[in-house]
Amino acid sequence: MSAKEIARHFNDLASLGLVRGIFESVFALPSGFLADKLPRPLLVWLGAVVWAAALVGVTFSPSLSWMIFFRALNGVGLGIVQPLLFSLVADKSETHGRGKAFGFLQFSGNVGQTAFTALATGIATYQIMSVAGWQFALLIVAVLSAVVGTLCVLLVDDQRARDPRSMVAIICEETPKLRHIVCLPTFIIIIGQGAFGTAPWFAFSYLTMWLELNCFEHSQAAAIIACFNIGGALSGIVGGVLLDIVARRFPDHGPPGIAQVAVFLSLPLFATILFGLGGLDHKSPSTPIVFGMIFMVTGTMISWCMVMNNKMFSDIVPKEAYSYVFALDRAVEGTLGALGQPIVGWLTDEIFHFNADTANSQDCSPDDAMKLGKGIFLVSAVAFSGCFMFYGVGHYTYPRDRRIASHKRIPSKGSSESDGQEK
Repeated sequence: MSAKEIARHFNDLASLGLVRGIFESVFALPSGFLADKLPRPLLVWLGAVVWAAALVGVTFSPSLSWMIFFRALNGVGLGIVQPLLFSLVADKSETHGRGKAFGFLQFSGNVGQTAFTALATGIATYQIMSVAGWQFALLIVAVLSAVVGTLCVLLVDDQRARDPRSMVAIICEETPKLRHIVCLPTFIIIIGQGAFGTAPWFAFSYLTMWLELNCFEHSQAAAIIACFNIGGALSGIVGGVLLDIVARRFPDHGPPGIAQVAVFLSLPLFATILFGLGGLDHKSPSTPIVFGMIFMVTGTMISWCMVMNNKMFSDIVPKEAYSYVFALDRAVEGTLGALGQPIVGWLTDEIFHFNADTANSQDCSPDDAMKLGKGIFLVSAVAFSGCFMFYGVGHYTYPRDRRIASHKRIPSKGSSESDGQEK
């Protein structure tokens, strides 16, 4: 039984994303403290195993309640893994090449997402070894997650010295570091845009259903979404290389400026997709190709903000605070961004009067697709407009914070800022 069969309304489906996002955020913050005590590759492995176990649970959940429980556990694993991966990449890359490093990390993640989306959607209606196709796809992802986590702990060397203090002492004495990071103007700016900017990406999880409601077959919808994810993967490389080039020439304004380009292009591109392509003949063999090309261009042009954010985060704090800044980012931004999915669900159900029974009983329903598209676009329009304004303020805060970070060490309890200044 799939999530669509278990949950009759969009608000039910949205609760799955909200719960995962909340638990991801709650467990992201402790990962910063744990990274001082334990090797980061080991923690990544632990998070990957939890993540994999949760996916198995989601696969065989008998009810919505159980599915929510395992999605929460899935969020626990993701909350541990993501900030530590970012801190490892920042730690092992030079400042002038950090754009490419984060870009290739995004590229690898999107390639995996593309493969899973294409596989899961393409085999969703089949039975494989007595399980539904979508369940089989989740099991494959669970196994691969555990394998990747194991490879990380075996192959990645974390050269940081282990902290001899107890976990309680680390939490008590390093808390001032968190307060210092939270008060950085650029951190506030990035978190502010993230509170807006994460929401559309949760909402985009409905794009596959939107395509199917627009009379595309499972395989066609899978191929089109794969094009979007391929664009997102290419965006990591394009954005990373572009960032390194522009940041050398304009170190103060390059990262926030490139991020503004991405969010500025998002609205016209998605307006074209959700409202401008409706007149095409969906029975024409060329229509899926047109959709796929526009989805790929959109994914390529709007997906590089993560690379810019991670670059700016790693520039405004010293190396010993990398784990903390990325953990704080996920803790705050993830919670607020997770609201995007239930907001789309509420708008679709209550404002645009999406008919779940009609959508579930028919092969396609263009009228309900239009209602769903309005919900996605409204969330995206508000969110990306907010992002653009926050990045604009970043032109004033980022240069100052970047210069301060190059000369200061973030204080812990019992130390002063002057102790960490360069002599």
